[in-house]
Amino acid sequence: GLYRAPMGGLMASTRAFASVTVGSVGHSHRRAGASAAKPAASRVAHARWSAKAAYSETGDVTARGAGSGRARRPGSRSGLHVVALTQVGATIPAALTLASLVKYSAAGGLGGLVSHTPSVPLDVIKTKLQTQPEKYKGMDMWQIGTEIARTEGIGSIFTGAGTTAVGFTLHGVFKYSGFEALKFMTFKHGAGYKAGDAIAVFSQDHRIQTLLFAGAMAELFATLILCPLEQTKIKMISDPNYADGWVSGVKRLIQEEGVEGIVSTLPVIWTKTIPYTMFQLATYDVTSSALRSWANGLPFEPPSIALQLPAALLAAVIASLASQPGDTLMSTFNGECPDGAEECPGFDFVEDEELDEDGMMKPKRRGLLETAMGLGPGGLMLGWKERLAHTALIVVIQLTVYDDIKRALFR
Repeated sequence: GLYRAPMGGLMASTRAFASVTVGSVGHSHRRAGASAAKPAASRVAHARWSAKAAYSETGDVTARGAGSGRARRPGSRSGLHVVALTQVGATIPAALTLASLVKYSAAGGLGGLVSHTPSVPLDVIKTKLQTQPEKYKGMDMWQIGTEIARTEGIGSIFTGAGTTAVGFTLHGVFKYSGFEALKFMTFKHGAGYKAGDAIAVFSQDHRIQTLLFAGAMAELFATLILCPLEQTKIKMISDPNYADGWVSGVKRLIQEEGVEGIVSTLPVIWTKTIPYTMFQLATYDVTSSALRSWANGLPFEPPSIALQLPAALLAAVIASLASQPGDTLMSTFNGECPDGAEECPGFDFVEDEELDEDGMMKPKRRGLLETAMGLGPGGLMLGWKERLAHTALIVVIQLTVYDDIKRALFR
């Protein structure tokens, strides 16, 4: 309680301040007044700073703990308002303007680009394992990568790098700006929490659920941009002859599937992207905010990465596991069945199916529910270890880059 200043009103901070004062008075009766005054003064100063940081609307809030010699860090800077971190579990913009949305978009786009592009080889290995499980059964990541390079060429390890770079740059733009905008529109709705606005009060009282909702809605629209590029990438990985590059791959996808065909795959992609973003952003927002609030009580100021890294790793683990079934479904549902294959995940080979040019039965793609039931719980989690390594790399880079750029832009 001492370092947590709730948003509920002045009474909460008054009680925290009173508890410090009473504690310090009792302590002074047991020890000499001079020896107890210094720590008590420091604790009182910290309580005052905590209350200021919680209620500040604009400007920098700083205080120096008596005897500690360390300046407290700002509660907010130039429009980026940190509101009662341990209570709200979210950093809320003080204002939502076109300029602030552009800054969030720039930070999110750059974060998506630099995090997803270096991880392409891991994504190729994971997708190969999911679309051709029999071929790579019993192999670890290194063995799968070596086999891909041996049979398809070293360049195949970087298949889909173009679609990944373009797709996740655009995806990051809409994902992060949408998330920040929705946080503002819920936590600061109408007249705000202090004025008793119903939506703002509900958001504060159900902060984690609100953050999950904001992440889900932001991803719902961001996926619309990502969808055709992700489909193209999976088809290029599962079938090396699908296209020579991402541009020709997207053209072939549109020609063969049409807009209606691409849109029809949105539900299966949402089964991966929505849980992933919900838990990634909400976990990081709450955890990093709580760690920063906790760090304010330390006698030294830890480096930013020391607080970002554990929050990002936790977000990576939770987001990866929550979205693993959807990731397997997406890879299976959008994958191609190579020519001559007798069995492919997500496809049926039925006796009365028409034959192809070589007299082989053409595979028939299963529906989404049928594919999920056919894979079963174990099949839906196929490749989770490989994907966890892939996701951890992406999430840690993306969140730390986004966080640092966002804070730099709002100085």
